[in-house]
Amino acid sequence: MRLSRFRKLAVLVLLLSPLWLIAQVTETAYTSGAGHVDAKMDAVSIGLNQSAASPNQYQALAAGTTIVSAGLTDNLDFQVGAQLFLRSTFAVAGIDHTETGMGNVAARTKWTFWKDEASGQALAIIPYVQFPTHSQFGGSQFLQGGLILPWSMKIGAGATAAAMVEWDQLRNITNSGYVSKFYTSGYLRWDLGKVFGAYTEATMSDSTQGHSSFAGTLGAGATLSLSNNFEWDFEESRVIGKGRSAWTEVLRFRWKMF
Repeated sequence: MRLSRFRKLAVLVLLLSPLWLIAQVTETAYTSGAGHVDAKMDAVSIGLNQSAASPNQYQALAAGTTIVSAGLTDNLDFQVGAQLFLRSTFAVAGIDHTETGMGNVAARTKWTFWKDEASGQALAIIPYVQFPTHSQFGGSQFLQGGLILPWSMKIGAGATAAAMVEWDQLRNITNSGYVSKFYTSGYLRWDLGKVFGAYTEATMSDSTQGHSSFAGTLGAGATLSLSNNFEWDFEESRVIGKGRSAWTEVLRFRWKMF
């Protein structure tokens, strides 16, 4: 029974905070551009509860979390996203239990409905729907969805600011209905020449689940641009929230395919 309760808690964490394992989770308000295709992938994401004093330990590994964006017009993208592999290990009273599987598959559109060239600002709207993957772990057996509103601003001298708010409708852990998740995040990024960059990012989320569902992260990262079309990104974040991973580390790349 203790293992079952802890397993449900860990699944709830994944459902309420699917973006914890992604660096620079804050969406940009800009689209790919007409005729262009971009791919953004987390090569590997690791979440750890590193407290040796805790009787229950949690580890999470994700690989291949991918979003592919195709520019239909200069202000409209069609996007497909998937979590290709998830692995979680729960240690309860010294007993390890591991689950693996495919995560959610989602379809999204991004419409940049406002731009101000004078101030370098832009606003967009991203409605999305997640489809059942029929995976025993990681994916949901029910249709889910939500709405994202990102804002971006170029503040000069190679610096960019971005923020977003998000509303999600997710299935609860008892499969008896849906809960609303509210999510907000923001970052500041600096281009340090043509090759290197740095950023700081913070996130916060809560839900109507009815018990401890508040979570957040504070992190910093660095980018390495090997060319105008390919960039590596590494971030380490401190996770805020009882019973969750204490730290997350993510290695990601972005590729402008054409």
